[in-house]
Amino acid sequence: MKRTIIFITAIVLLSCSGCNTEKKNIQSVNPDGIELHIEPGAHWQEKMKVFIFNVNKTPQIAAWIEDNNGNYISTVTVTNRSAKEKWRGSPIEGRPEALPVWYHKIQNNAGEIDTVTAASSKKPVDVQIDNNSLINGNEYNIYLEINQSYDYNDFWTENNSGVNGQPSIIYHAKFIAGKSDSIKLNTIGYGSVDGSDGIINPGLEKITTALWIIKDAYIIVN
Repeated sequence: MKRTIIFITAIVLLSCSGCNTEKKNIQSVNPDGIELHIEPGAHWQEKMKVFIFNVNKTPQIAAWIEDNNGNYISTVTVTNRSAKEKWRGSPIEGRPEALPVWYHKIQNNAGEIDTVTAASSKKPVDVQIDNNSLINGNEYNIYLEINQSYDYNDFWTENNSGVNGQPSIIYHAKFIAGKSDSIKLNTIGYGSVDGSDGIINPGLEKITTALWIIKDAYIIVN
């Protein structure tokens, strides 16, 4: 009986020791960097009818960093279709209304976008942010823009919003480079429904399911 108890205790201690080691390894993956995490919500993945087929669609996403004067610094991540303007059946000018705030921000900085493009994902998004262009101790702004096409509601209909449906939703947080923290991104407004400008419009009273595309978004500064 005593041998059995000693054997079980040894197994438990070894298991706990393995858990602690694994946790340390996870924490040290990016000790000096910044990470963006986006958790899908109830409307992250939607079905749409194309002829007789049901097609799964996922949202368009862009995240970028600015300084406190509103100067664009870099794009953190952007979905392929928005970055490369490869839309099925879209007009020649593409679809700037998908992510209009980001689109207008990068008009003079398009050269660096290829390095951060990503396929639309059905799973949570976890991105390592290149912080080589940031100065430790300085405060910065991170923005996240997200949009689900054909996301209509009682106000944003096919008649007044085209393919877009509800406009893109903008999330934002401030952080200090080099200062360890975990910071939630909060909604601050929406983008132009026709892509004509890069203004962030305040007020979300007429927005419904677009607020459920993501459940949570936050950054971890190590």
